[in-house]
Amino acid sequence: MTGVLAGRAVGAAGPKGEAIAQAALRLFLRDGYERTSVDAIAAEAGVSKRTIYNRYTDKENLFRSVLQDMFTGSMAAFARMADAHLTDVTDVGRDLTAFLMESAVTLTLAPDRIALIRLILTEAPYFPALLRRERGHEGMHATLARVLGRLAAEGKLAITDPDEAAEHLFALTLGRASNESMFSGGKLSDAEVDRIITGGVRVFLRAYGPARRGGGQPFG
Repeated sequence: MTGVLAGRAVGAAGPKGEAIAQAALRLFLRDGYERTSVDAIAAEAGVSKRTIYNRYTDKENLFRSVLQDMFTGSMAAFARMADAHLTDVTDVGRDLTAFLMESAVTLTLAPDRIALIRLILTEAPYFPALLRRERGHEGMHATLARVLGRLAAEGKLAITDPDEAAEHLFALTLGRASNESMFSGGKLSDAEVDRIITGGVRVFLRAYGPARRGGGQPFG
């Protein structure tokens, strides 16, 4: 499995470590935790089982390490996109939409991301920290709050609580797109993604856009 979510897990130094991490990632996402054996990971990676145990101690630690690295890679990519689109904002609606569209297509709706969420939901009773990590504010919400707080300080948005505004923006855009993709049984079309993101940004700006000069209604 390659893409923005794939990365380097703890213990994955060197070619063998990288092969183990990528093999484990593919098998965990495809087969789940319980059905994936260390023997299968070793065969997929082309290494001995002893090599895996030497690096990770056991399957549980390998699982945690690989998924933690997926989170880290995903959050880093999201932050890079935010900085690329929203560092020098001239049109809040346009730039927010462009950022969230790219994020939806390359992160939120990526097949490996959807597989990750399904895996977390399945394994959450046994690994509750994974669900907390996925829903935690140290991820996408933290990046959104940082960016929205800066835009508010620049007078481009009317926000007093960046954390709450980030929750609202996520729910209206990426969260909705993710939910519809997860539960629709199929990939969202480009038109559907565009409709969700542009509509969500429009509603968000009606709530948080600064009043037009002269006391008019919020833009958007």
